[in-house]
Amino acid sequence: MRRRLWIVSIVLACTVVLGCRARPTPQLASPPANTSVPVSTPTTVAPVAPAPVVPDATATASAAAPGSVSGRGIVEAGLEEPRTLNPLFVADPLSDTLSRLVFDGLVTLDPQTAEPVPALAESWEVSRDGTTYTFRLREGVRWHDGQPLTANDVVFTYQRMLDPEVRSPRYSRLAERIKAVELVDSRTVRITLIRPDASFLPVLGTIGIVPEHVLGTVLPQQLVTDPFGLSSAVGTGPFILTQWLRGVSLTFRANPDYYRGAPQVPQYTYRIVSTLEELERGLRDGTIDWAVIDAAQAGRLPTIDGVTIDRLPGYELLVVALQLDPAKSKLFADERVRRALLLGTDRAALVETVWGGRARIAEGLQPPASWAAGEPAIRYPYDPAEAQRLLSEAGWVPGDDGVRTREGQRLHFRLLATGTDPSRRAVAELLQQQWRALGIDVELELRSWAEVRRRATQERDFDALLIGILWDVDPDQSAVWSSDSFFDGLNFGHYLDPEVDQKLVEAVATTDRQQRTALYREIEQRVLSDLPMLPLVYPDLIVVRSERLEIPVLDALVVRTRTGIEQWRLRTES
Repeated sequence: MRRRLWIVSIVLACTVVLGCRARPTPQLASPPANTSVPVSTPTTVAPVAPAPVVPDATATASAAAPGSVSGRGIVEAGLEEPRTLNPLFVADPLSDTLSRLVFDGLVTLDPQTAEPVPALAESWEVSRDGTTYTFRLREGVRWHDGQPLTANDVVFTYQRMLDPEVRSPRYSRLAERIKAVELVDSRTVRITLIRPDASFLPVLGTIGIVPEHVLGTVLPQQLVTDPFGLSSAVGTGPFILTQWLRGVSLTFRANPDYYRGAPQVPQYTYRIVSTLEELERGLRDGTIDWAVIDAAQAGRLPTIDGVTIDRLPGYELLVVALQLDPAKSKLFADERVRRALLLGTDRAALVETVWGGRARIAEGLQPPASWAAGEPAIRYPYDPAEAQRLLSEAGWVPGDDGVRTREGQRLHFRLLATGTDPSRRAVAELLQQQWRALGIDVELELRSWAEVRRRATQERDFDALLIGILWDVDPDQSAVWSSDSFFDGLNFGHYLDPEVDQKLVEAVATTDRQQRTALYREIEQRVLSDLPMLPLVYPDLIVVRSERLEIPVLDALVVRTRTGIEQWRLRTES
């Protein structure tokens, strides 16, 4: 390990120096919903303006009832339910995705290149030093209630997220990047960054704008409990929320005045299903048009006439994070032990056994859906003989019971994983078996997702941690590899490399993709050499959809952001 695990005082000093550095925040990839456990009993929320619908017993039935395809619009299904649609408070992937049906940001992302393109802002200018963005808003854009969009709404949105009393989950990443948000005139906003940041537009420029005339009278500390985004929502997006039946469905009607053109379907429904079997029935009888399903569960879905299964490269990476904080463990301080663990991991067997081939071995650190993905300079093929040689070289020799020891200490550690998720449990058990063959005694700590998340992100309480990371669309990975992320990011094991820190800063200081890609290759090579985390697999993004559903461009970016959803349509049978 080239870098040393520095003492706490030096770590804190580095954190202070780098504390204001901007970074995007990839999300933890929560384990998929249990496909055999029903969702909770539905409760009904008040119908939403401007198209009130009185929820009653027939409303639940109508969400699933067969009918005219053209009349009911598109029906998406999923095993999970969003928490809110309010852009100020979305913190999980599903909430963020469905929020984009209702709320548009200043920019959106081109579905094929992931480059920022105009949305509510028709144009923008960037200062020569890369710190000041001046946005010019489109003329004539109106909120769903008919009020005009103005620059005041943009200023209000960003200032509320930057207000600590609001308690927005986006506060930290905005506060680390944005110096000021200023009103220039009714159609112009100026945002000044603390330093140049190429990830600003794709990460924060896409956040949905909320209406000041609706939320401006709500006290900042009360916004988190306000029903906006739950029982009502007023946006500028392609669809208008009309009803949210808790545990059942969310219904949206087309916005006829959408500035990009009215959607091709009159309605969009997100239907919550309790099991994979219910999803299968809906796909068969035509009441469900599409869904994203867990790659590990996709093999349970049989072939269905008229239904296509798309296997797309995604953004999620499954890793084993290793505890490098010397105050908690010194077991993994020797890089030979870390390399032995990865060389002794049969990742191809994981892909086949757990995902049925619907995943990719994680050779590199940039996800396969990213424009920055490429061939890594370092690879770790499955080589248990080399793994055992490295362990012996590090002083770990087999004991009488087969477990290696060094100076009286057994090669033993605990692996924390989500035991309630079948695929995570299966991976943990396979790792335990494979590493036992190397002479390593692994004790599984199979816990609830809530406990795993708390111990990973708040307490950093683990020896080794099996967890998923959902990378941001922008390739900056500072939230995981930077020493600035020891305490409020996803640098779970306290990995520290000043050179990596510096290159991460350089990579967001330019918007030149070629330069950024070259820097990310250098970062990747250094991190793969050190292995603070063991990259396992990239599960594929699995989309099941009716052949009637026509989507102009279908990739992981479109599924995640719903860019261009107003162009989706259902082909009617002739």
